[in-house]
Amino acid sequence: MSEMRSDAWPRHCRAALVRAVRAAAAQFPGPGEEAPKRVHEVRKTLKEARAIARLFLDCVGEPARVTITTLAATRRQIGRARDLDVMAIRVQRLEPPPEVSEPLMAAIAREREAAQRARRGLSATAPRPRLNAIVRRVEGWDLSAIGTGEIVAAVARTYRQARKRGRLAFDGDDPVALHATRARVVDLRYQLSLLSGAWPEAMDAQAEALNDLREALGDFNDLHVLGTFAAEYGELAPQALEDLGSRVTAKQTKLKRRANVEFERLFAEKPNAFATRIGAYLANPVKEPRDTHDEPLAAKTAPAA
Repeated sequence: MSEMRSDAWPRHCRAALVRAVRAAAAQFPGPGEEAPKRVHEVRKTLKEARAIARLFLDCVGEPARVTITTLAATRRQIGRARDLDVMAIRVQRLEPPPEVSEPLMAAIAREREAAQRARRGLSATAPRPRLNAIVRRVEGWDLSAIGTGEIVAAVARTYRQARKRGRLAFDGDDPVALHATRARVVDLRYQLSLLSGAWPEAMDAQAEALNDLREALGDFNDLHVLGTFAAEYGELAPQALEDLGSRVTAKQTKLKRRANVEFERLFAEKPNAFATRIGAYLANPVKEPRDTHDEPLAAKTAPAA
């Protein structure tokens, strides 16, 4: 076997970033294309791109930071549509009485129409050139001084941040803190999936478990968003709002308990030990990285919100 290039893993990661951003540009919905599945897919691909771009935050610096900021701004352009679609599903699953569900579903329908009216003036030709410009800039990044060590350090940093955020969040009662934990869990899941060719048996299993944790935390946050929406826009009678709040709280309590158990299992490893393990995998890979242009990771893994 020929000796692996020192920048093989960085090049592998950059190629994945390029194809994720390209995919997002192609998926971005224009007026009349705001079907829930279309919106979900592009948000998912943009999150994948964000996670990969974060691998270059320290070693590339400001260009990577600008890339992450632009991806986040683009994702926010369609965030409201996704939230409203999910809220409608959450209401159905909670099975509240008609005095709760009927005014709430009517409010969701009103806000969805308002969001669609706002989006009619937003052509896909606006975000697509922005995303394609990111591709061109990323392809020009100089990776000559970046090696496996920088990629390992970046993944370890994501792990450390997720671990720290999670411990604070699960000890408290702030739903925003749990949502911040989820963001890093999503990043880590995509990063490990990207690098999993180094040691598939271990890294794929960890990525899949992180996806399960992501789902529980996502369900918790969706219920928080629903409760806030109901209080602000639902036009519910006080008793109906209290009924909904009780149902939301009961479901969130179960989700948080389940997520906490999974979190403790997934983040029991000390950050330094995690970094050493990932470094060993990447230094001695089962499958060497390649600078490929296949489909984005999001198309090959379980759905992520």
